[in-house]
Amino acid sequence: ALHYDVRRGPHSVGSHVRDAAAYVCWAFGRAYSHSVMKGILEDFTPHLLTIACYDREVNCRRAAAAAFQENVGRQGSFPHGIDIVNAADYFSLATRSNSYQHVAVYVAQFKEYLSSFVEELLQNKICHW
Repeated sequence: ALHYDVRRGPHSVGSHVRDAAAYVCWAFGRAYSHSVMKGILEDFTPHLLTIACYDREVNCRRAAAAAFQENVGRQGSFPHGIDIVNAADYFSLATRSNSYQHVAVYVAQFKEYLSSFVEELLQNKICHW
């Protein structure tokens, strides 16, 4: 659901689904203990970060960053979590150009997230629709 995007003619729909999915990830951080969430966190953290940096919609970028921040704060044990939270804040994600050119480049320097960023670019962003 974090990557839900249906293209219809010259536009796409799905930002509301991606925004809601980020909210669910945010709620997981508040509702469950670290022992319950440990395996799940490893799976959805790279997705949250790619959405925070590469989504078209500012509300989706900010929602994914908020979910990542909440999970870093409550669950802990994210590689470079505090550094990423400081770089991917509300204002730095406000424009797509800053998200792509600065925040994404900063996050991709960490080897734990590089492959998911490259995969997102190659699978979903390289083609013009």
